[in-house]
Amino acid sequence: MISYKMQSVKSGDSTVPATYRTKGEIAAHLLREAIIRGDLRPGARLILDDLSRQFDVSLTPIRESLPLLEAEGFTVQSPHKGALVAPMDREDILELYAIRGAMEALATREGVPRLTGDHLAAMAVMLEQLESFSGDWESFLDLDKQFHLTIYRAAGSNRWVGTINTLWLRSTRYMLASTVMRGAVGAIHTDHRALLGACRQHDADRAEALVLKHLAHSRVRLLTDWP
Repeated sequence: MISYKMQSVKSGDSTVPATYRTKGEIAAHLLREAIIRGDLRPGARLILDDLSRQFDVSLTPIRESLPLLEAEGFTVQSPHKGALVAPMDREDILELYAIRGAMEALATREGVPRLTGDHLAAMAVMLEQLESFSGDWESFLDLDKQFHLTIYRAAGSNRWVGTINTLWLRSTRYMLASTVMRGAVGAIHTDHRALLGACRQHDADRAEALVLKHLAHSRVRLLTDWP
C-alpha cells in the first residue's frame, strides 16, 4: 500500500525533505504520482474533502496543488464538475511526443558535445542495469529516464530539464497503462545501445536522430493502445 504521509517525497532523482518545499508542492507531488500510477483514474472528479482524507493532507495544500497540476496537464477544469483528472487519449499522446521531440532533440544537440567521461561511464552503468533489470515496470521507466536525463542535463539548462521531466511524467502515465510497451524492452535496449555509441563519439547529429527515432518508436507503440 502506498503511503501518502507528508514526510518526504521523491522529486526527480532524489528524495527531498518536505521542509524544503511548500505544502502545496508536496500535495501536487502526491496527487501527480497517484494520477501517473492510475490510482486516480482519468476523468475522476477531484473533490477536496475526499483528497484531504485520502492523502492525509489539509485542504489548503490540496487546493494550492490543483493549478500546478492543471498547468502540467495532469488535471483539467470542467465548467460543471470542477477539477478532473485529465483524460488519456490519442490526441494527448500526439501532442506530448511532438513537444518531447522538439525539446529532447534540442537538449541532445547541446548536451552531447559536453558529455564527460564521468557522464558516459554513468550512462554505461545505467545501460547495464537496464539490460539486467528484474524489478517493477515503474522503476525500469525511472532508470530509463535517468539514462536520457544524463544527456539533457549536460546541456546546462535547468529549465529545459524541468520541462522535459514534466513531459516525461505525463508520458509515464501512458507507459504504465500500456500493454504494448512492456513487450518492447528488447527494442528499447537496442535504441539505448545505439544512443550510447553516438554519445561516446560525441556525434550530436546522430544522437539527435536516434533520440527522435526512439521517441517515434514509443509514440507508435502507445498509439496501438489508444486507437
